[in-house]
This record gives sequence, structure tokens and C-alpha cells, in this order.
Amino acid sequence: MKPKVYSVDIDGTLTKTSAWTEEECLTVEPRPDVIARVNELYGKNFIIIHTARRHELYHNTILWLKTHNVRYHAICMEKMPSDIILDLDAVNRLEDL
Repeated sequence: MKPKVYSVDIDGTLTKTSAWTEEECLTVEPRPDVIARVNELYGKNFIIIHTARRHELYHNTILWLKTHNVRYHAICMEKMPSDIILDLDAVNRLEDL
């Protein structure tokens, strides 16, 4: 099977709520089931973390991803085209991935 590009949103997808301040970006609660699935997909696909967070939140966003062991190949602080988008509004069931 050909590898795919997955764009994975953070707020409401990897996290239970949204984070729009520096402090929230560090303390927002993760969704371990989604993180585990993204980490499974990482080995045979290309994972891009994509978010609409402001660029000023980049550093704290990276720290949160590292703290919660989210595996990814790239990060984009704006939305972009992909083969598959994992976003709270795009995919409702992990088993569909």
C-alpha cells in the first residue's frame, strides 16, 4: 500500500479542548486514543501536524507534542492540502483511519 499524507489537527483532535493561549498550549488535556492511532500511522505514512494556532504559539505547541509523545514528520501552523485530514470536523471514528 502506498504511504499517504495525513494532516492531523491538534485542538479538539489530539486534545480534548482548544488551546489559544501560551499556557493552554502547555496544559491542554490530550486524547491518548487519538495520539496512539497517529503514532501507529507514523511508521508507514507521512504525518503533518496542522493547526490554525497563531505562529506565536509554535514553541509551546512543539513542547506539548513532545511531552505527549506525538510522532510526526512536519508541522504547519496553517491548513494545507493532504490525502487524509484527521480533524474534529472531518473524522469522527478512529477505526475509519
